[in-house]
Amino acid sequence: MLMTPDEFLVYPLEDVKAELVRGELRVSPPAGGPHGVAASNLIAALMAHVRPMKIGRVFADGVGYQLLQIPHTVRVPDVSFVRAARLPSEGLGRGLLQFAPDIAIEVLSPSETASELQEKIDDYQISGTALVWVVDPVRRSVMVVARDAPLRQLHEADVLDGGEVLPGFSCAVVDIFDGIARALA
Repeated sequence: MLMTPDEFLVYPLEDVKAELVRGELRVSPPAGGPHGVAASNLIAALMAHVRPMKIGRVFADGVGYQLLQIPHTVRVPDVSFVRAARLPSEGLGRGLLQFAPDIAIEVLSPSETASELQEKIDDYQISGTALVWVVDPVRRSVMVVARDAPLRQLHEADVLDGGEVLPGFSCAVVDIFDGIARALA
């Protein structure tokens, strides 16, 4: 039996990350310290750029996006950004966000498979997300998936930027992994 987004919102879950994918509840265990460090480093860098200019909102893990183009699908990126012009002028209400983020950031988890990751990227792109960053704490790299642009793989010597989606934003890739031991594997 398929679960609806409304049922998903009230389903009792503890200490797991959960998403709804085409009506199927998918849960994963907590990802661990490196995952949290990379996500929090990115949140800090994004907030330092976004907040003073009031150009949108940065969201941490736990914010669900109901992807209306894909029935019964709620994705929960580790970090996300939505431009101010796309946010309700009266502020956010209760429940899921009824649109895709402008930037979705996924930090790879030890339990995540390549096919699950590709499915997430595809779902974001189908739903209109302009930019997906896939952060790999083990390889200390960031894969940049932009609509209508070639895939880019960035490493520690490179700089991650927000492109046309988040003009003026840049972050040294090495800074994303600050606080993470080099030998994770």
